[in-house]
Amino acid sequence: ARKEEYKNLEMLALNSEVELKNLRSQLNPHFMFNAMNSIRALIDDNPNESKKAVTQLSNVLRASLVHAKKEKVTLKEELAIVYDYLGLEKIRYEERLEVLTGVDVKAHSCMVPPLLIQTLVENGIKHGISKLMKGGVIKIQVKLIDKKLRIEISNTGKLNKKLESETGVGVENTKKRLRLLYGNLASFKLISEGDEVKSIVIIPIN
Repeated sequence: ARKEEYKNLEMLALNSEVELKNLRSQLNPHFMFNAMNSIRALIDDNPNESKKAVTQLSNVLRASLVHAKKEKVTLKEELAIVYDYLGLEKIRYEERLEVLTGVDVKAHSCMVPPLLIQTLVENGIKHGISKLMKGGVIKIQVKLIDKKLRIEISNTGKLNKKLESETGVGVENTKKRLRLLYGNLASFKLISEGDEVKSIVIIPIN
């Protein structure tokens, strides 16, 4: 009976690992086409900015390929991808996109699932900022609270039933990855407060 139980646990672990790999493989950024168009538009008008943008795009693509193979990365590594990604999106949206951050520096060494924050930020821009004529604000807040990491990504916009169904892939992917990595020890909420939509992730830290 113990041998059978051990085999079953091994099979569950293997299945979880396979599912995690499949989920991570879906996380390659979908913004490359828009980023390339933005860079092309910059080449004549602002060569220096276009060079910077190419470097940012290269950083994001390289990191997404490398990090997607890992189970976890440091928060500092994850934020480096996010900031390069937002730099590219600033080219595209210009004054329509404002970015605010508040990150506890003590949390930089904490381990997080790769591309977790990037996926939620991308979701906020795609389903929030891009749909507003005047654009809006993306806020990234990370705090250490009682041996847990609280990650909050908020964007200007409204969350209604139609929008909730549209956010599908990014949100569902996040929920599944958190469940596989942390079980019931992690939580995820997508809520609407006033003119903001918030994604709140809480994960345990070692």
